[in-house]
Amino acid sequence: MLRIVLVVLLFGMTNAAAFGAPPDVGPAANVTETPEQILVEALRQSIGAPARANIDKQATVRLEGQLTFVPRESAARLLAVSNVSVPADFQALLLGTDGMETPGLIRYVPAGFVDSDAALAWTADDFLSRLQDTVAHGNAARIKQYLEEREARRWVRAPRYNAEAHQLSWAALILPESEPRESDGEVTFHAISFGREGYIELTVTTSLEKAGETGQMVDRFLDGLTFRPGKAYGDALPTDKRAPGGLARAMGFDSLHKARSKGDFWSSDIIVPIAGGIV
Repeated sequence: MLRIVLVVLLFGMTNAAAFGAPPDVGPAANVTETPEQILVEALRQSIGAPARANIDKQATVRLEGQLTFVPRESAARLLAVSNVSVPADFQALLLGTDGMETPGLIRYVPAGFVDSDAALAWTADDFLSRLQDTVAHGNAARIKQYLEEREARRWVRAPRYNAEAHQLSWAALILPESEPRESDGEVTFHAISFGREGYIELTVTTSLEKAGETGQMVDRFLDGLTFRPGKAYGDALPTDKRAPGGLARAMGFDSLHKARSKGDFWSSDIIVPIAGGIV
């Protein structure tokens, strides 16, 4: 797991080879650099609260509390030395109270305009049903890789849509099918802020025990995020490019549909609209 690798780096690694940065994230790393040196340089380049940081040319984020922002080039080299794939749309790492133990990955996805207000038409049960289907469909590929099939058990954070800020966040407990019903496991928080030309996404993988802290970190990030003039959701024009797959693809779902059964064992309350949204 990424956070385990980063913790090892933080406290020192021996006999580890350094990796260069991916071609799309800036100059290649010096091959003589050690993982410790790359970590130290990444932390030296980081931006700590209180401050503002840029996300591509799309937005700025206000950092408060213990939030720390590690810019793209340094963060990408840190991920590369941890043998973690760096997506082309990667922008930065976000650190909270747990520091490198629970890093958040920030991406800007230039997919086009997404009608995020469509979230108001769906309940948490609908979203969970779709997530369960998406995870089930992905099991075919896992079987080919000799990996255990998984299932989406329940919401750790039911989808929350802020209709005023056009922001959506959620987290689900996804475990191997063989795990007992009372089992804990890894939880990935997702947070998306929608703009005119695409969306900014934060993902943080944590434990069920630390879900509360991670949720606060996600909320602080969203609260401080502001799109630049001309790039915001409200600046969109009818002629602007629309994102293929819309809201479903932005959330990583195959599609969206109504829940098959409102009495499903894992059913939840309806999606919580906040800051002016009315279902």
